[in-house]
Amino acid sequence: MVERSAGEEGLFAALKNTLLTLLGIGKTRAELLVLEIEEEKYRLISMWSKAIGAAFMLAIGLIMAAFALALAFWEYRVLVFGLIAALFMLGSLVLVLMLRHQAKQPSKLFRSSLAELEADMVALRGLPADRE
Repeated sequence: MVERSAGEEGLFAALKNTLLTLLGIGKTRAELLVLEIEEEKYRLISMWSKAIGAAFMLAIGLIMAAFALALAFWEYRVLVFGLIAALFMLGSLVLVLMLRHQAKQPSKLFRSSLAELEADMVALRGLPADRE
């Protein structure tokens, strides 16, 4: 049998505890990451379903309004349909510009995970962490 001195056992125990602590931190951060992904998925599904429903109802309403206007001003139906088509195209242009602007904004996904990892790195370096 190989005999170990008390110093070696203390070193191995310290390394083992350090490794277990690092694994625990990694597991916690991974769980936080998974939770953030799930929350973002449910938020996006909810937003998309509401947006699709709203777009469908708006489209039906606009079509009905266009026909109502055309019937009200039957003598000027070509002008009415032309103006309504121009308004639809202008509305779609505004929506495309808004979508491009939103797509350029940075995502907030993983923001808290990255902040926690940064705090862990600061703590491991031994520097005081800036906590709010």
